[in-house]
Amino acid sequence: MLKITPIPENESSLKIRLCGQLTKEYLPEIERLLAENPISFAAVSLDLANVTFVDREAVVFLCSAKTRNITIENCPSYVARWMQQERVCGPSKK
Repeated sequence: MLKITPIPENESSLKIRLCGQLTKEYLPEIERLLAENPISFAAVSLDLANVTFVDREAVVFLCSAKTRNITIENCPSYVARWMQQERVCGPSKK
């Protein structure tokens, strides 16, 4: 389960706090939040401080978020390493 909490920090920035297991089933909801707020907030960040698990699809999503200038905050070190590996190798084909 993943709790998704959007937190407007000021008039120009939005933090989306994630708590729990970040898996592919929750990505559409996060994308919806990001799509609703592209112009109203100059800065958007995803706070992973309370994320306890990520799957591969979530890592690919986080990589794409970074390329869209979305800041990833409090990223667990194993997730950061995995994201770096995904960017180097690209998503593998199944």
